[in-house]
Amino acid sequence: MDTALSIETELLDGEILAVVLGGSLNSTTTEQFSHAIQNHLDQGRTKIILDCRNVDYISSLGIGSLVALQARLRKKGGEVKLAAVYGVAAEAIRIVGLDKLLNLYGDLEFARRSFYPRLLVEPSTT
Repeated sequence: MDTALSIETELLDGEILAVVLGGSLNSTTTEQFSHAIQNHLDQGRTKIILDCRNVDYISSLGIGSLVALQARLRKKGGEVKLAAVYGVAAEAIRIVGLDKLLNLYGDLEFARRSFYPRLLVEPSTT
């Protein structure tokens, strides 16, 4: 298990912050994660996707930071979505019921599209 955390960010569609995480979100790395996200919140970002395809472990403290992030974003009319959560990380999220608080998506693209529900619906042909 990797105890480090890598964080890469990219702006999608000019408004959605995609954060690709790698390694572990635990007691050692949660402060790093929170600081990196706070910088983007300070810039007014309210739509965030956390791409977890390279996350191998999330501790209870890491889960708490995700819940806190969702609460902050919802107060601002935003949301955080998780993409590509697998293995032990996915199990931890489901055990505590976080999958009911956060929307989980199979990959980054599905999460991105979920911010635009009108585009997901086929136009009526009547």
